[in-house]
Amino acid sequence: MTIKALRLGLVVDTAAQQNVLRQLVGESGHKVAVSLLAGNFVADMSRQKISEVDAWLVILPLESPSWPAIDDWLEQLPLPVIIDDGGDSQPGSSAYDAWRRRVLKKLQQLNGSINLEQHPAGVAKTFWVLAASTGGPEAVREFFQALPANLDVGFVYVQHIDSGYEQSLVDMINRYCHYQAYCVADGDVLYAGSTAVVAGSRWVDFLSNGTVTVRSEPWPGIYSPAIDQVLANMARCFGSRCNAIVFTGMGEDGAAGARLIHQQGGQVWAQQPASCTVASMPESVIGTDVVSITGTPTELASQLTQFMQSPTKLFKQK
Repeated sequence: MTIKALRLGLVVDTAAQQNVLRQLVGESGHKVAVSLLAGNFVADMSRQKISEVDAWLVILPLESPSWPAIDDWLEQLPLPVIIDDGGDSQPGSSAYDAWRRRVLKKLQQLNGSINLEQHPAGVAKTFWVLAASTGGPEAVREFFQALPANLDVGFVYVQHIDSGYEQSLVDMINRYCHYQAYCVADGDVLYAGSTAVVAGSRWVDFLSNGTVTVRSEPWPGIYSPAIDQVLANMARCFGSRCNAIVFTGMGEDGAAGARLIHQQGGQVWAQQPASCTVASMPESVIGTDVVSITGTPTELASQLTQFMQSPTKLFKQK
């Protein structure tokens, strides 16, 4: 997804730090709206348009005489803040490169921090989790190719695949479908009309405001990513707004999560086993007796189109 440029406020100890941080903010894709020197903090604060700031970057030694006033201000500040002592911010110093990478990473994560604290606009009202393993990319491509544009849906595509191939899935979807795909990152939003791709080794969770959190630890259990874990979390967060389609794949990942989706009032569909590369995953979900529709990927796309246009007319088919 396109990163929104944030307006940052700087509070720094020296003009040299000011120059370095302006450059880092630019590299991160954001812009500096306000820049204050710590020594003139109180006077400068009264003259600046601080209401135009989305987040603050505060870098100064903790022993600075201005710190008490800044500390009082920070306690009342409702915006995200990055604080650093600036001890390694001098270009050419032995620790500068590591400091620069650390601050740049924090700046690049600011959008996520802000989204996690708010209720972002554009969050999908209805979610469909597309779950797949062996043969999944081809089946999901066929499904997306048969979908019309402008369905009011947010897709979450969960694919068993080795780490490092996430971008190839995104590229495939964007080549063949109307629903822009992106690899999920911490703080991303599940927008209507888009496809969030979950295919990495790190555990991904979802929050009820429609945002994504990415944990540092690996997925629980033997599958990566864990489809059951994704379905369980989305069922808990979104209730009957969350639905699932289980495509071709090996194993039983998704069967337990499908029950939770069904219990919350969501739809559970599955690819027709005869059309699968490996049928064990959809067969295990069908065996739970919660699946209401089966079909080829193209048929499932047609059913989804009809369902989104008139969900009350959909009858159970097995």
